[in-house]
Amino acid sequence: MGINTYEVMYIQAIDNYPYNVEECIEKLQYVIAADDEHAGAHFLMGRIYEEQLEDYKQAEYYYRMTLYLNREHLPVYYQYAAMLINRNRLDEALTIINAGLKAPGIDVARITYLHGLLYERYEMLNTAIEYYTNAKKYCLNSGFMSTMDDHIKRVKEKISLNKKSKKKEEKKQKTS
Repeated sequence: MGINTYEVMYIQAIDNYPYNVEECIEKLQYVIAADDEHAGAHFLMGRIYEEQLEDYKQAEYYYRMTLYLNREHLPVYYQYAAMLINRNRLDEALTIINAGLKAPGIDVARITYLHGLLYERYEMLNTAIEYYTNAKKYCLNSGFMSTMDDHIKRVKEKISLNKKSKKKEEKKQKTS
């Protein structure tokens, strides 16, 4: 049993992304026309709409379609949650993150990092630090660990800035 033509086209689309987006889209349209239940093709189309076209509504459509077709297509959890966090749709992002945590084979370090990012956006900075620290416990490479250290450092600087701002405000109020 050989690989279907649309599977070959899907592999070619992956190979073309992000260097030749036009070719990638062409191949993905072929794949989706031949097999409208191809989760990978929907996911990659979502990335194109998000990253290249900045059409977040269409990107969301394709990410949701991917989840509908295959709850075990792991990359969608990371990409979709990150997009929602960046769009400040935090409650929806939390739902995707929690669903991702239940998916078999999920990269717990990566999804925990997204949890930290989410809480940083909520401005719950100490909670964000906890998640970044936990992400380090699950990581399997030193590069990721170093990145988490950078996030923790940044959040601690934010906490310090917040304390300085509060002191200034208190000082102003006392002088008024």
